[in-house]
Amino acid sequence: MERVPAKARWISVAATLLAVLSGIGVWRFSRSHAQAPLAPIEVAPLAGLPGVQIEPTFSRDGNQVAFVLRGTEKCGIYTTMVGGEKSLRLTSDCEDTSPTWSPDGRRVAFYRYFENGNEMAIRVVPAFGGSEHRLYKGPFSPWARGLDWSPDGNMLAFSGGETNWKGTWISLLSLIDSTTRKLTSPSGEEIDYSPAFSPDGSTVAFVRGTFAGAVEDLYVVPAAGGVPTRVTFDKTWIKGSPTWTPDGRDIVFSSTRGGLASLWRVSVSGGTPRPVAGVGVIASSPSISAKGNQLVYTQSFIKENISRLDLKDEKHSQGPPVVLNLKKGRNWRPNFSPDGKRFAFESVLGSSDIWACDNDGSNCGQLTFLQGTAGVPQWSPDGHNMAFEFRPKERSEIYLLELGGGTPRLLPTLPGADNGGPSWSRDGKWIYFYSDRGSGPFQLWKVPLKGGPPVQVTRNGGVFAAESADGRLLYYSKYEAQGIWKVPLSGGEEKRVLDQAGEKEWYNWALVRNGIYFLEHREKGGALDFVDFATGKTTTIWTSDKQPGVGLAVSADGKSILYAEIELEDSNIMLVKNFR
Repeated sequence: MERVPAKARWISVAATLLAVLSGIGVWRFSRSHAQAPLAPIEVAPLAGLPGVQIEPTFSRDGNQVAFVLRGTEKCGIYTTMVGGEKSLRLTSDCEDTSPTWSPDGRRVAFYRYFENGNEMAIRVVPAFGGSEHRLYKGPFSPWARGLDWSPDGNMLAFSGGETNWKGTWISLLSLIDSTTRKLTSPSGEEIDYSPAFSPDGSTVAFVRGTFAGAVEDLYVVPAAGGVPTRVTFDKTWIKGSPTWTPDGRDIVFSSTRGGLASLWRVSVSGGTPRPVAGVGVIASSPSISAKGNQLVYTQSFIKENISRLDLKDEKHSQGPPVVLNLKKGRNWRPNFSPDGKRFAFESVLGSSDIWACDNDGSNCGQLTFLQGTAGVPQWSPDGHNMAFEFRPKERSEIYLLELGGGTPRLLPTLPGADNGGPSWSRDGKWIYFYSDRGSGPFQLWKVPLKGGPPVQVTRNGGVFAAESADGRLLYYSKYEAQGIWKVPLSGGEEKRVLDQAGEKEWYNWALVRNGIYFLEHREKGGALDFVDFATGKTTTIWTSDKQPGVGLAVSADGKSILYAEIELEDSNIMLVKNFR
């Protein structure tokens, strides 16, 4: 056997030792690298513009964000660079909404509501500014929202319908031949909106809700067509469009499932949603960058309070209104007690419940402790009961609460329908309410307090009613039409008596013996007006630099008015770095 020279042996030993030490070094480096802490999540405002910033969406390269700016004279669609300081204004119409980027980042598509009167249009504009042009037009639907560009650039997913009252569904607009294809077919009582393509373009996520709102869940459907699959079973509000993680496994969305709106993520195959780490409450409209390490969302704050205005007579105030310092959140839809000493209202901070205070805003107490949405409190004429609407599950129902003690009880109305907006007859024997009876539009019904079948009152729509002082006429607003109407309770044709109250102003009016008080939105702020039945003339009682909220009430003696007003509304686009 040949002996290895000593020098060679030493070289071999040294090489072996070096290999061992190198291995230890690599192992220690790998171990320390694997255990290195993840970069902390950073959250900061993205665009420093005055006004209400909403609906952010990333460009495909993740370098820019498009968003909507409102609450300022310079409203419209904007873009901003991530990390940049200056934003670029692309459009100047305050009805523009739902921006979405083309895959190449060169164009931004968006909705324009009320184009040419009562139409909705999808338009596109160069991402660095320039002339816009129309891609599609159709009837305006009050539920149409959310727009998304397919990853291959050939389609836009949007929500639209034939008319205001034939529902809303998801459709695909071909950018090759301008044809549209209906992707979903919700039932008569359901509406589909807020579509979002998966990263590979094979699937569309969307929100399915009901006409009455407050019951919304996520669904997915193949982009080629098919039966939608339900992903969540929360039956609660979803705020804004959903967004996909880049791997296509999860969907991130805003929901009130935990109280105040916040961000959640759920597997596309279903399961229990998990909260998104590092993001606060009142968060909506999320968008994730293609690389997956950044997220933008809207963070909002709104303070809506109730003010009291004392009157000298029907058309003149005694002085300026007094803001009643109530609890945090949104306080709206007030209603006086029959003696005018107290008032009830709906308060929203996470859940929605009924509260009552003295007429100066003191001595407040919570009347309901329900998990869900309770609102529209209405004192009975004798002051012993309160009717209100509550949504315990998928549908709203009318409940009664005996004041001074007791548990709210269900008032049987129309099974399988959304029933809400209660109001009392003058004699306290009937309760009026709206119902879709399983499908829209809403009609007004009345049900006897002591039991019996409901009786339909309107045939052409109605959502909130008030009897005349003599009990002969019923005044009411409509969900889908502007104005206040009246109809004889003994039978006869309806007649419009007030044009000024607009859509979604159903609760912003109050009937008195000689006329109607109503809240009016103006370009800058709002006003409280009175229309006189005898003369038909409208008198402005008070003006404000703040926008009206929801709800208006007049005391039985006609000496005081309560109304909701938006004290503060702020909304910013927040950027999350190191999102995971």
